[in-house]
Amino acid sequence: MPLGKLTVTAKKPEKRYSAPVLYKAFAILEEIAIDQHGLGISDLARKLNMSKGTVHGIIQAFLDLGAIRENTHKKFRLGPLLIKLGNMALDGEDLRIMSRPYMEELYKEFGETIFLGTFDGRRATIIDKVEKPYALKISAPIGAKIPLLAGATGKIFLSSLEEEDIQRLLAKKSFTKFNQDSFANAEDFLKEIKKVKKQGFATDYEEYLQGVNAVSVPIKDSYGRIAAAIWMVGFSSAFDAAKIERAKEAMIAAAKKISHYKE
Repeated sequence: MPLGKLTVTAKKPEKRYSAPVLYKAFAILEEIAIDQHGLGISDLARKLNMSKGTVHGIIQAFLDLGAIRENTHKKFRLGPLLIKLGNMALDGEDLRIMSRPYMEELYKEFGETIFLGTFDGRRATIIDKVEKPYALKISAPIGAKIPLLAGATGKIFLSSLEEEDIQRLLAKKSFTKFNQDSFANAEDFLKEIKKVKKQGFATDYEEYLQGVNAVSVPIKDSYGRIAAAIWMVGFSSAFDAAKIERAKEAMIAAAKKISHYKE
């Protein structure tokens, strides 16, 4: 209707695009993420009140994309794609900002190099560090990739995987002894990963680098899954078993404060 020089017209309501299958797909992902033991198609159909045909179709698409993975019991867990996307979010400033004060406190108390890193299901990456200002120190650049088959941090990240995935990874890579204190074979190394998974921390007494010890603890996401880690590294002459034990307790306390997941 005319109103002076202005014309007021009724605005048509905008049509919102709706894609019901997306809501169903994300509901399936959330159920898979929450359940620690894995869910099958029948489990998901029952929990979400969907037909098995619908669930099967969505599951197949997710499998093709690598968003989920299937174990030998026909149960589904989050796959490397989703882990990677989730950790790309963690790679941002939020995790570093939250972790930095605790890393600085750990350095102030123990005087050893502190690293923060994330894991995308395949590779681990350093995203922050606190270290001594002078030359004689153990260091690595931010952005460096961490060998999964070496050191405390690799053990932490491997402990987040299913046993069959660890065995598959070990089969793909030639098992290397870095020095005389390294694990002798893949079987012993797998036993160590199981131990780490149970106790919630990992140590490295000169297994990777001669004269260097380390301890690492996990940082968990809101579902209780390991998405990042803090680790402390020092020369074995000063960073001995007694100091590692004290550091481990302090690091576990710090990681719990940083983690989204509250036990």
